[in-house]
Order: sequence, then C-alpha cells, then structure tokens
Amino acid sequence: MIEQTDRSKDDFSQENQILNNLLLTYSQYLLPKAGLGNNFLEAIEQLLTGLKSLRSDTNLTAIITPEIKSELCTNQIPTKGWSIEEVIQHIILNYLGNVPNYSAGYAPLNIVPPSLTPAILAKVACAIINPNLANETYAGKTIEAEQLAISHIAEIVGFDPKLAGGYFTSGGAASNYWAVRFALEKMFPGLGKKGFKAFLDKEPVIIQSVLGHYTNINAARLLGIGTENVISVPVTPNFQISLEALQSQMEETIQQGKQIVCLYLVAGYTDSFGVDDIKSVFEICETVCQKYHIPKPHIHVDAVVGWIYGIFKNYQITNNSLGFNPDTLNSIEKLNNLYSNLCYADSITVAPHKHGLTSYISSALIFKNKQDLLLLQKDQEETPYFTGDSFSSFPGAYTPESSRPGDGPLMILANLYALGYEGYQAMIGYAIQQSNMLKSKLQYSFNSSVEVLNQNIPGTSTVWRFYPTGIEAQAAYKRELFGTSEEERIFTQKMNEYNHHLFGKSKVIRSANTPILGYSNQVIVGQSGTPISGWKCILINPFVDITSVIDHLRAILNQ
Repeated sequence: MIEQTDRSKDDFSQENQILNNLLLTYSQYLLPKAGLGNNFLEAIEQLLTGLKSLRSDTNLTAIITPEIKSELCTNQIPTKGWSIEEVIQHIILNYLGNVPNYSAGYAPLNIVPPSLTPAILAKVACAIINPNLANETYAGKTIEAEQLAISHIAEIVGFDPKLAGGYFTSGGAASNYWAVRFALEKMFPGLGKKGFKAFLDKEPVIIQSVLGHYTNINAARLLGIGTENVISVPVTPNFQISLEALQSQMEETIQQGKQIVCLYLVAGYTDSFGVDDIKSVFEICETVCQKYHIPKPHIHVDAVVGWIYGIFKNYQITNNSLGFNPDTLNSIEKLNNLYSNLCYADSITVAPHKHGLTSYISSALIFKNKQDLLLLQKDQEETPYFTGDSFSSFPGAYTPESSRPGDGPLMILANLYALGYEGYQAMIGYAIQQSNMLKSKLQYSFNSSVEVLNQNIPGTSTVWRFYPTGIEAQAAYKRELFGTSEEERIFTQKMNEYNHHLFGKSKVIRSANTPILGYSNQVIVGQSGTPISGWKCILINPFVDITSVIDHLRAILNQ
C-alpha cells in the first residue's frame, strides 16, 4: 500500500506558480480577446519576410530528399516549446521549400493556378476567424457566403440560381463521390438506411468514357458498387464520349438486368480539356429509358476544369470589348456552344482552385434542383449535437462532413467580386489566346515531328506528342488512333516510350528559369486499346513565356 503523506500549501503554491508561468509562456500563442495583438502582428511580419525569400524567381520543384528517412528517425517533438521565430524558420518555411512558384510562370505543368490576392486574403482571414460550415452557430455569416458562392457559380454554369443548391467539399474527388452516393439513393430509395441487402435484385452500374477520372472508380469502390461495375466506353478523336457506343452500352446493360444509376460525363477532360456532348447524352438517356420503361439514371458532370468558361456566355463577340484576336474569338464561340449544354446535367462538380484562381481547397458539388439535397439529409435524431440550431440553416444535415472550413466559398467570392466578369474574361481569355499561339508555334517549330493532339479543342490546355526523325507525325498519330492490329499496338507503345524518354531528359536539363511541363500516360486511348501518352502545358498564368517553352523543347530534341 502506498503511504499517503500530507502536502503543504507551499508545495501547491509552488506548483501553481510553475503552471502559471507555463500558461503565460504558451498562452501568448492565443489571439487576444479583441484585435490581433502585437505578438501576432510581429510573427506575421517575420513570416512574410521569410516568404519573400522563399518565393524566388525560379522553377523550384517539389523534392523528397534522400535524407528524409533519417530525418524522420531523428526528429522528435521537443519537450519545451520553441520560440515562434524558430517555428517560422525551421518548420513553416522549411517545409514549404521546393514547391513550384506558380506565380512566376515557370510551372504550367497542370491546372494549378497562381492564387490571387483576394483569395489569399480570404484564406488568411478564415484561418484567423476559424468558421465551421457545419452549422450556423459555428459559421456565422460564412454560411451565407457559401450559399451566395453556390448561387453565383450556378449562374455561371447555366443553372437557375434560385433553384440550384449545393455545398463546398474537400475536393473534386469528394464532390464526385457524393454525386454517385446521391445517384444511388435516387435510384434505390432508402438505400442509406436499408443497405444493399434490400436491393439484391438490382446490380448498380456507372457508365463513363474511357477517359473518365479515376476518382469515379474510387467512388464505386468505396460505395460498394464495385470497380467492375464502372463501364467505360470509347471516346472520339475530339475527346468526347462516343454517343453510339454509349447508347449501345446502355441497352446492353439494361438487357443484362443491371441498373444504370449514374452517367458520369466530363466538361473539360484533365489533359485535353475535351467536353462530352451533354445534351445528346441527355436525349439518348430519355430515348433509352422510355424504350425500356426504366427510371432515368442521374447525369453527373465533372466540370472541375470547364465550369469557368461559362463566364463568356454573355461576351459580345461582335463588339469584342476586350480586343481578343480572331482565333481567340473563335475559341470563345466554340466554348459557348460546348458549355451551354451544362444545363442538361442533374449535378456538377466545380473546382475554383483551378481556373477560379484560388488557393487549395475550393471545390463544390452543385445540384440543378436544390430539393435533391433532401435525399442526402440525415434524420434530426442522428445529430443531437446541433439541436440548438434551426435545421433549415444547418448544412451538416446533408453534407457528409461535420467539419468544413469557410475558406472555399469565401476565396472564390473574393475573386468573383474583385475581378467581376470583365476580369475573369480578360485573364482566362488571354490564357486561351496564349494556348492557341503555343499550338501554332509547336507546329511551326517542329513541323512533321510533332502532333498537337487537342488542336481543335478550345481552352487553356495544349497536349502534344513527338515522333522520331523519319516518321511523319500526323500519319503516325492516325495510325495509333485507328489501328487495331498487334503491329499498331506495338508501334504505339514504342512511341510512348520515346516520348517518356524525352520527358525524362527534360528534367535533367532543366535550369532555374525553364518551364516545368506536364506529362500524361493516357491522353486518349486508340482503337487497339492502347493508351496514347503526351506532353502538356496548361497556360493559366499570364506570365508564362511560350517562347521559353519552345526553346526548352528544342534543347531536349537537340541533345
């Protein structure tokens, strides 16, 4: 038995003094009851000074150094806390090193934009105020910001902003996941409560193109649909889902007794920026479902890339107030024709952290009819923690997360109001103009040794493929697209290897001011079933020098 001893008041007093001193030391990291406090402002000044040095005018690339493993083994959480100066220097700035400088124009490798000042300010403000969009008590007026952002984006994509509804998510993958989850509940009412055991006679199927994003396959895996029940159909050379193949696949699936729960379409494929013909898919869906007397599947469109192009629908091409060149006007006209069909979708995924020029993460799922959200709504009894709030202003009633930051909607709102339609039209329009110029310069500079794969696709993406001396590019690409023999399949693989080898060389000869270009192992799939790879350059930043892109490629080929 442990012997109990009396402890004097002096002992307690001494311990209390130690605790009080520690509280004084570490509570300095709390913001004051009002204002921001001198400590915070001084720390911000130190951080900004460090960030100035970190953001050098070079193309630093993300690298995991060989020393990382030993560092993980030796680094330990300190017993006594560091000073804020040490934390800024050795933690915050240190682990933000080697990230590409997207503002400098050296990193057109993917759809990662330079974040604009209004969005950055909104993100910083959210970090300080710390709203949680789960419910009104935690979020305050930030809930209104989310509703307003959804309404504005709905207007851009062609939905009626008064009828549409949605919410911001943790990214495009999450938005697509919850679109499929909704599609299941729509087709199998009560699935969320009863589970698949109540629908054993119904085998759910998702149909998409062969270029559909992998997040959709992952959604099928997580939701219990099974990846084998995600059926991919071919695309046309213009990067659109084949309508003939789609209708044939739908009828075959129905005849097999399976239930098509979702048609997953894309408005802006990741590499090519191709756009599915959503209106024609809608019409095929109507025809097939009437023929077989079955309920219509949910039509979801992944528009993380292309939603922003709706800003041009009111642009007067004849007046051309922003002074775009004829090629750009032609691209804008094509974009308006393609994206006017977004209104035929039941739901869309958007990602302002791409063409919306915000920081990560700003992504949302938007339904054409906000009443659809009721199918995702939880029972009030499931959420006893939030009974103090009115259920109508409680986004947590239908959102998957119980914790959602407010920066996603606030960042895009800040940008929308800082730029307006005019600002976005100027920024995105110029990027399209530069992309058209890059496509032309590629063809002019490398003649028959290069094929621009998305030559006729309007947007900010350029995708191309090189061919060795003696092989005419245009003829070779047609052979890869339409050839079905084993010989063609082997030829495509060899050209893939050739391009991948060149891309590897591009990394070796990269200097501090050369562009970081992208590469995709599957830009499109040929009729032989073999993926066709390609280089890519996404021009969102107006400071990207397309001449330096050409010079860099020429240096690679001449090495």
